[in-house]
Amino acid sequence: MDRGGLIGRHERRWALLCLVGVILAPALWPAGAAAPPAAPGVRGGEATILAVRHFATAGYARVVLVLDRETFDFQSGSLTSPPRLFIDIPGARLGAKAPVPRLQEGESLVREIRVGRPEKGSLRLVLDLADSGVRHRVFTLPEPHRIVIDMRKTTEAKAGPSASAGAADPKSEEGRQGRLERPPDTAEKRRRAMSLSERFRAGLGRIVLDPGHGGKDPGARGLYGLQEKDVALDISLRAAGALRKRLPGTRVVLTRSDDRYVPLEDRTSLANDQDADIFVSIHVNSAPHRHTSGIETYLLSEASSGRALEIAARESEVTVAQMSDLQKILYDLMLRSKVNESQDLAQDVQKGMISHVRHRFPGLNDLGVKRGPFYVLVGAKMPSILIEAAFISNPTEARRIRTANYRQALAEGIAEGIAAFVGLTTRRAASSPGAQAAKRIPAAGP
Repeated sequence: MDRGGLIGRHERRWALLCLVGVILAPALWPAGAAAPPAAPGVRGGEATILAVRHFATAGYARVVLVLDRETFDFQSGSLTSPPRLFIDIPGARLGAKAPVPRLQEGESLVREIRVGRPEKGSLRLVLDLADSGVRHRVFTLPEPHRIVIDMRKTTEAKAGPSASAGAADPKSEEGRQGRLERPPDTAEKRRRAMSLSERFRAGLGRIVLDPGHGGKDPGARGLYGLQEKDVALDISLRAAGALRKRLPGTRVVLTRSDDRYVPLEDRTSLANDQDADIFVSIHVNSAPHRHTSGIETYLLSEASSGRALEIAARESEVTVAQMSDLQKILYDLMLRSKVNESQDLAQDVQKGMISHVRHRFPGLNDLGVKRGPFYVLVGAKMPSILIEAAFISNPTEARRIRTANYRQALAEGIAEGIAAFVGLTTRRAASSPGAQAAKRIPAAGP
């Protein structure tokens, strides 16, 4: 056995373990704990920051440094008066095409992002915070190489605990409608005490729809010029509209509403920060053989077949060999995820799509519910599934999915399946002996 090849396999396996660990870490990191210390350097040379990204929701912010090489040789810390965080990276420089985001007042926990050089040969990123009550953690991600700073608000307001990330803003549509008349902290406690069905019956449900791919990542390319990112976005927008009609008052959030790239780890992070009850990632499929067709729905687990492994690799932007390594640690992931609830959700949504689409387009192939190691589902605290809504490599399905009628049928099927899962339709009771048990599923969240 070649020793170099053995080392390479160990490095790949360790990178995958690190990736899954840092995706899961926000859910597992104990409240109030100090940020972990930076790891010692493992690779020398000057690192170039290719991009500085910022993402924020209520009570949460993330800043990401995208680098051209792996580096653990950095130091992080916090300062007070005024509150700020810093990252020092020896021998680094800011790339010419890496503008620092300019933030609006009140947009984020981060008031301003600055870059400077406290000493020769060292680059410092400074995050000026809008609030002193912020805990943070710093970690790295591979492929592309990134340093990530996650921040969460911990300050308590004078009137009681602050609202969670999912609480409605008084300036939002929900606030304008007067749906949350109580103070946000009281409403949030009340919502969390409810079962899943009670939340949706009260108009307090939260669903995150995730249109796959986007921006620089087109996803699968099919016949007639179809691109997965465009089809997935259109179906997601239609599904959001169908859900709002079928489940009045429900907050439906999309991880993207236009053609932009969203990193995989940010998608479930958004759902967690919204305290969502359901997460659905929407995709379309492709296959080397054009005769392959149908709809299938996945939940997070070991791959149920070789083809499932290939699909998971493509959607997760890694190789099949890397996915094979990932499966070795999925058993531990399943212990921390809502597998049973996700399977019920997958079955209901699959039935809803098949029912709606077959009614208008006969001959649809039902590929059923399957399992796969999809990165985009890792770390979700709520029931989560991934839909492969059609094969755009199949001539018949590619022609159909180009039409608004087909996409609308898919969207309505998704909405019907979710309504069945949360116990707000009678279809599940008529078709599944486990309906009543499913209605007693505890609500997601703390």
